[in-house]
Amino acid sequence: MVKGCLSSQQGMSLVEMLIALLILVVGFLSVIMVLWMSINSGRFTRDMTVAASLGQDMLERFTARDSSSLPATGGAFKPYTSANAAAAGYVREVKVEDNVPEAGIKTVTVRIRWNSSGREKSRTFTMLKRDY
Repeated sequence: MVKGCLSSQQGMSLVEMLIALLILVVGFLSVIMVLWMSINSGRFTRDMTVAASLGQDMLERFTARDSSSLPATGGAFKPYTSANAAAAGYVREVKVEDNVPEAGIKTVTVRIRWNSSGREKSRTFTMLKRDY
């Protein structure tokens, strides 16, 4: 056993500490990015699900009505309103077109619009309505 021999390594150098800190920062930033993308994905999924639900609800309402009670909107979308708490922040519009008036066939197009992250988004649903 040799007495008085000092180890050549006394601790970590400043460069080693900076490299370790850089690796930790990159790791934390990647975790934060994954969380951020997860939040945005959840928001997108929620918005699309609510829009699909509102669009389906509107189409079902028009399916239950007689096509003669659906006045044509002249090719333009018209606002559609009804008391629905789920529709807060969403604009619902309907367009009814006479495709073949003598056969009683109409095209009903429903558009749901909303703002997400400062940009307007929309989803459109279409059905043909004919009385038998």
